[in-house]
Amino acid sequence: MTRIDTSLKTNSKRAPSKARFAINTLSACLFLAFATSVHALPTGGVVAAGAAGIANSTSGTTITQTSANAVINWQSFGVGAGQTVQFIQPGNSSVALNRVLGSDPSSILGNLTANGKVFLLNPNGILFGSGASVNVGGLVASTLSITDTNFMAGRYAFTDAGSGTVVNQGNINAADGGYVALMGKSVSNQGVISARMGTVALAAGNAITMDVGGDGLLNLSISQGAVNALVENGGMIRADGGRVLLSAQAVGNLLHTVVNNTGVIQAQTIGSRNGSIFLLGDMQTGTMNVGGTLDASAPNGGNGGFIETSAAVVKIRDGVQVTTAAPQGLLGTWLIDPQDFIIGAGGNISGTTLSAQLVNTSVNITTMAGSGNGDIFVNDAVSWTAAGAPTTLSLRADRDVNINAAVTAVDGNFSVCCGRDINVNAPITATRGSVLLGAGRNLNQNAAITVTDGNLLMCAANDVSINAALTLTRGTSDPTRSLGLPLGLTISADTDGTGPGIAGGTVIINPLAPKITVTGPNAPATINYNPASYAVPNDYAPRFTLTGGATLTQRMLVFPEAIKTFDGTTSVTLINLKGNPTGVSLIADPGSSATFNSFDPGTNKTVIFSGYRLGGPNADQYTLATSCCGPIVNKTTGTINPSGTINFRSFSPYAFLTGLTSPAFGSFYTAGLLPEVISDAGNNFFTIKEEEEAIAPRPIPFKPPAPYVAPQYAPKPARN
Repeated sequence: MTRIDTSLKTNSKRAPSKARFAINTLSACLFLAFATSVHALPTGGVVAAGAAGIANSTSGTTITQTSANAVINWQSFGVGAGQTVQFIQPGNSSVALNRVLGSDPSSILGNLTANGKVFLLNPNGILFGSGASVNVGGLVASTLSITDTNFMAGRYAFTDAGSGTVVNQGNINAADGGYVALMGKSVSNQGVISARMGTVALAAGNAITMDVGGDGLLNLSISQGAVNALVENGGMIRADGGRVLLSAQAVGNLLHTVVNNTGVIQAQTIGSRNGSIFLLGDMQTGTMNVGGTLDASAPNGGNGGFIETSAAVVKIRDGVQVTTAAPQGLLGTWLIDPQDFIIGAGGNISGTTLSAQLVNTSVNITTMAGSGNGDIFVNDAVSWTAAGAPTTLSLRADRDVNINAAVTAVDGNFSVCCGRDINVNAPITATRGSVLLGAGRNLNQNAAITVTDGNLLMCAANDVSINAALTLTRGTSDPTRSLGLPLGLTISADTDGTGPGIAGGTVIINPLAPKITVTGPNAPATINYNPASYAVPNDYAPRFTLTGGATLTQRMLVFPEAIKTFDGTTSVTLINLKGNPTGVSLIADPGSSATFNSFDPGTNKTVIFSGYRLGGPNADQYTLATSCCGPIVNKTTGTINPSGTINFRSFSPYAFLTGLTSPAFGSFYTAGLLPEVISDAGNNFFTIKEEEEAIAPRPIPFKPPAPYVAPQYAPKPARN
């Protein structure tokens, strides 16, 4: 995930300060080392693989490569100011690996040119000085190593990072579609790096693999982290129509990594090629400090790109500029992916800073489980008016979302999904935009929600509790403002399908709360709830004020029965409705399917189904439980009973069976179907009756409602 372009340098404070001191100290050490061998051209070159010739002069060195790949071992490799090292290669896909065996770091202060790609590996460190000018088809500068065999075969697996650092203070330019990769334990760019429609990658780790993907862009993965891994950009990185990656991974969960950006990273769209920028820290212990400028916009046409800033801790500095604006196309998205996130003082971003980014960019804040709780807190007011097309603030929490300060969107949408509770403790207002609140357990509305010319969906796997004013005026079908939600107001409980009965969750309207006000046109109101008994439906109508043609539909939730005997598959056929509601039946259309979430025996197991509908004279009084975050699917719960035949397909290894005899199974399995016990040298073996044919479950074609991306979290408990 990567891409870049840049144009501005800032001197924001870095956190932690030790990280900045470390990179500056390493740079200083390099300068001291270079002082002993300044202006030195490459020396001691020996061709170890492939074919190449080396010609030296007082002003430079020329390497003429005659094979597609070549390996040259050097005692030292440097380029002094005013000097030139040139690679003449068979074509732009040719690669020359230059490995330094001596003890000196490499100092590139002059010109380095190549019509193909150049790899420079020096475990002692590499510095591109402020006067350096590099123009190549592609460049890898690294303190890691690679074997000749892997290199010659095109397997770019780098290992064993040296103690040196890689620093660029000069100007590095790759040809269109080319790449620049700076790799080591500590990597810093303070100069300019460009790779139009290509890739720029700064990566810190002890083992890194590179390959070129089907889109022609460089893919890079860190398979082993490094102690105190550090990546920073304080200069300019530009990869319009391409990808920029800054990534650092730790060697263990107790050691920290840091990714800092205080410079400019630009990956603007070129034609149909969107730019992308990835700042990726360690998700267990990493810290990311985001400042400067991140630009994946489309100022000259096309759609905006994608920006990701992910680490265990992500800190967004005041004054940061992040944009995916697309005046003539679709807006892009900025994903912030930490363990926990606080919007407010002392947190991860201020409300003012977040509000400023939402003017031109949709922002998605997604937390994951880890050493934190996976919570999101809105403790600062967030207020924005989109400059062009509506933008969306999306909060996706592994656990809770607590809205403790006002959220106000004009020409904007607000979407919240979480694995447990949503607590609305401050007002939410959307004008010409929609609001989604989807809780994995309970949704507690304790402050006013007002939506004008938009839709509102409030849903929870358990209860939806309404304790404050709720106002909707005119719904919308505009895809940029509707969030793909049902028209008007919808309130749904028990979206995880654990009913019937109020224990599964229902809609609770506080009698002290103001009446829910819905004004049309285009403003149908719908409540989906669990009654205490199907024989006594709830009546929420007295709690509503409906004007302008607004209507209210009240539906009781019904749940298909799902029971099967264990057979090693997840598929099941739904046959009737739990609780025997009157005047309604379950109808399976052609192609219908239902699957358990796992094939293990158990009760109250989640079942996801599609292609079923309700029929009968009272069908309009009922509805099926439907999820509201992520893929829109119907849900119920069911049972998989143990089989009378032992089936060990789901068990591995089988060592736990050693020493058991047939009487041990007598109380659990049908007589006559027990495995035969055969004794051999004191070990017990079993002959197992297996199924003759396994029935593969039919996949359900999940399709997320535009413009959502299904949140990837494991709800605790997994309900919504």
